[in-house]
Amino acid sequence: MAQIHPFRGLTYSPALSAKLDKLVTQPYDKIDRPLQEKYYARDPHNVIRVIKSDETVGNPESPYPGAAATLKQWIADGTLVESKTSAFYLYYQTFTFLDKKYVRKGFMASVALEEEHVKSHEHTLAGPKADRLRLLRSLETNDELIFMLYTDPNGETVKLMNSIASAHKPALECTDDFGERHQVWIADNPEFVAKMQELLEPCDLFIADGHHRYETACNYKREALDKGWQPVGKQGFDHRMMGLFPMEDPGLVILPTHRLIQNVQNFSAAKLLAALGENFTITPLSSVEALFAQMDIHKTDQVFGMRAIGTKDNFYFLEAHEEKKAQRTLGVTILHSTILENELGIDAKTLAAGTHVDYVRSRQEAIDAVGKDGILAAFILNPTSVDDVKTVAAAGQRMPQKSTDFYPKLLAGLVMMKLDIKK
Repeated sequence: MAQIHPFRGLTYSPALSAKLDKLVTQPYDKIDRPLQEKYYARDPHNVIRVIKSDETVGNPESPYPGAAATLKQWIADGTLVESKTSAFYLYYQTFTFLDKKYVRKGFMASVALEEEHVKSHEHTLAGPKADRLRLLRSLETNDELIFMLYTDPNGETVKLMNSIASAHKPALECTDDFGERHQVWIADNPEFVAKMQELLEPCDLFIADGHHRYETACNYKREALDKGWQPVGKQGFDHRMMGLFPMEDPGLVILPTHRLIQNVQNFSAAKLLAALGENFTITPLSSVEALFAQMDIHKTDQVFGMRAIGTKDNFYFLEAHEEKKAQRTLGVTILHSTILENELGIDAKTLAAGTHVDYVRSRQEAIDAVGKDGILAAFILNPTSVDDVKTVAAAGQRMPQKSTDFYPKLLAGLVMMKLDIKK
């Protein structure tokens, strides 16, 4: 089952701890070109130079020699320091969502790579996996965390983590781009480590965020074995650094990701609405406030908001018919199969090409985008629940890409893990 181990973390030097805010970043897949430039300008030691260096601007398929050289130099000059002892790293995130304060509590560990007891819930794309594999080959280091969930109904692991966190000051502390606080404690007590291993050993792990990174790690493992390489200890290429969080944590906030539609030939909102009447109850609304209010009243994910060009009424509230709800299909799957594929011709291949659907976190941004830069329509979603993620993953099913958006993200640059490889 879940084989978790302490590891020797690679972290910024204590001398740089006072400016850690300037050194960490959001995960690589949340970093567009403007944000990449912002991170580059923020500090010469910002981790962006390792996780998403600008050498790909001129060559999107760069094998990342610059990132590897930077990592090597930072280790040599003491910018980054590898611990001499193995430990778990407690990771607490304090944040505010909808005017309520949360503290999400988890820990970082080196986890043995195996696919039977690790459950995925989203489809992945070939491009990001190829990109991350090129970086992993070059760095031979886990530069970012994979966000994993495990079951802890009685909160036993949280009690253990609190016993450490309450008795010691965090070793690392910073604030992210959204003003949320991140704290890390080094937990190397053998009794604590052994008890956490015992509690998680029976658990399956569910990928919350980092599907591309997990599949990349598995691909790298197979590639390394084919070359005749051997993993060393508990942080070889057959292990992966992960952030592990209990599924019952009240801080597991999932945001919806809204869809923007473009490049659909002969798009007609009137024809689309007529076709959607077979599967949805459609309510025209005259204001965005009324649409958002309907979305908030209906907590289910089987309702959608829509705005499209060329319609008499500006906004539409779509609620799946009872027979569709009875199938207990996730809302994002209903959207993709019933609307995007059946009515707009955006099948899995087209979706993977990235030419017809764009994604935004803000529902107001999605609404405002319609009619600009070729955006034909926007679909507003309610969030998927943690229980739904678990159900889909446990059943071996996959949701469309961008089905879940956990907030806040696990930062890059807090802790890394160099791989021990015998070649």
